Amino acid sequence: PDPAAPEVSVANVGNVGGTIPERVVMRFESEQADPIASPNSENYRDSFYWLDRLDDTSCALASDQWHGEMGSSTADLPNTRPFSLLSWNILAQSLYKNPLYSWDVRFKRIMDIISDASPTIVCLQEVESYESFLSDFLPAMQALGYDGTAQGHTDVREIKRRAGKIDRRHLTATFWKADHLQPVNVTDSNGVEYPHMARGRSLTCTLQDISGDMNNSEAASGPFLSVINCHLEGHPRQYAARMTQLQHAMEDVAQRRTRGPDLNGLVIAGDFNCELQSSACSTYLRIGRVGRKGGLGGVHGTSAMAVPATLLESEEAAEVLSPLLEWGQAIPNDDLEKVKPHPFRRNSMMSAYPVQLGQRDPRLHFTYCAHTHRPVAGLDQMWHSSLTLHRIGLRKMFPSQKVRKRILKTGLPTSRHPSDHLPIGAVFDWNACDADACMVDAKSQTCDEVGVKELSIVLDRPPPTPKPKSPMMAFAELDMLLSTCPYDTEEQREEMMAIIDHVPDLPSDPKEKPSNEQLKKLSSMRNRKKFLLQHASVDVRPTLQRIMKLSKETAGMY
Repeated sequence: PDPAAPEVSVANVGNVGGTIPERVVMRFESEQADPIASPNSENYRDSFYWLDRLDDTSCALASDQWHGEMGSSTADLPNTRPFSLLSWNILAQSLYKNPLYSWDVRFKRIMDIISDASPTIVCLQEVESYESFLSDFLPAMQALGYDGTAQGHTDVREIKRRAGKIDRRHLTATFWKADHLQPVNVTDSNGVEYPHMARGRSLTCTLQDISGDMNNSEAASGPFLSVINCHLEGHPRQYAARMTQLQHAMEDVAQRRTRGPDLNGLVIAGDFNCELQSSACSTYLRIGRVGRKGGLGGVHGTSAMAVPATLLESEEAAEVLSPLLEWGQAIPNDDLEKVKPHPFRRNSMMSAYPVQLGQRDPRLHFTYCAHTHRPVAGLDQMWHSSLTLHRIGLRKMFPSQKVRKRILKTGLPTSRHPSDHLPIGAVFDWNACDADACMVDAKSQTCDEVGVKELSIVLDRPPPTPKPKSPMMAFAELDMLLSTCPYDTEEQREEMMAIIDHVPDLPSDPKEKPSNEQLKKLSSMRNRKKFLLQHASVDVRPTLQRIMKLSKETAGMY
């Protein structure tokens, strides 16, 4: 980009140096010259608050303002508090080439930044070693009110031993405020209890929110959250390996759910070693599947569009579609064949940081800058189950634009920024729901007794085998639209999902007449669909109509 170009970006509108969250509204239309829209704009799709800190006071203030803007009341929320998460690759000292700063100096500054941010959960990557976790981080974090674990800890079940070069000892570590969250034990098939799981590139912790049970933590009844802290494969061309690492970590969580409590939220954070704006991992998390064996024709299009194989194989497609790029290279579909759909694809996994940040000019918003004037936008990422968690705030990347320009000029680390990565952070709130409203019949239950939505986990089963006149392509299109539909409101999305998930039972024999009760349910469902379409915007209504039609075509497939 032209260095003289004007710097108009989201990064410039933050309440620099302040303590009051400032609302930012972003447009999703890529052709807009300015991604900033006023809160009164008719053309926005996302809004959030920039925060200087992630402490409980900042979280509560952002939550009150966010719910006020959305027209909801915090009185309707479950008996919990919003929580925040900070993720940071802190740069292992052994990987710091030509170090200007000793580990003692850097560690003190790392702890100062964590202490000042004061998040509920901290996910660290590139902790030098297990010994460093025990001697440096664990005592320092416990002094701040945190508990924590790391790969190799005795309370972590190592599903797959960490592999790599002999000198690669660095690991991931996760910490949480002990007065807000507590780990949850489950029992494996051998009768062994464990609260956490680890693979070579990830550490998964399942925690229960006890913030609503401050006076009786022994009888905690809050929702359950799984946090996957990952440091994915770093080789630029290993996009399939990165997706497989995410797939395995999510499958571990899904398998754990069969032996433990239902889950209410999922957050995946860490160093993804690929760009948020255009990568196979971003498409995989957002849509849930890639490649022909995943039921789709592959990953194609600059907007990470996935389309049916029959369309991709047409001459028209060859003229208008171009492969998705990762690090400037097209992704061959053959490399994606072995990556199965992930089990959380029905929960609308969404990036906490909008992809528009740094998309046109990474100098304006970046998370990594090891070399001068060579920043990378979105290398560090944070994804959440948006059907069960509201993202209401984001931590500012830079305290001022002067600091941002200085980082670009000098590169990282510096005396004030002790790593080549910058920490990212977000504030989340639980999505409350009415259990009665989620019940269509006795078999359907999507809310737990705490009043928080439960995650929808899709079991590991292959897509239907294509047959003549099979609704295979309709199923693939429906699965994609459910994840990518630009709903007008959260309530609209919830109602659409309820309509799709709770189809009234009908006689298996088409000649058999439905009962009066079944006819009432059919009439009620038709009225709900009609009401939903009548109140949808002109832009969204065609997509909702298509979803309803595809749902009817694919009824009974599973």
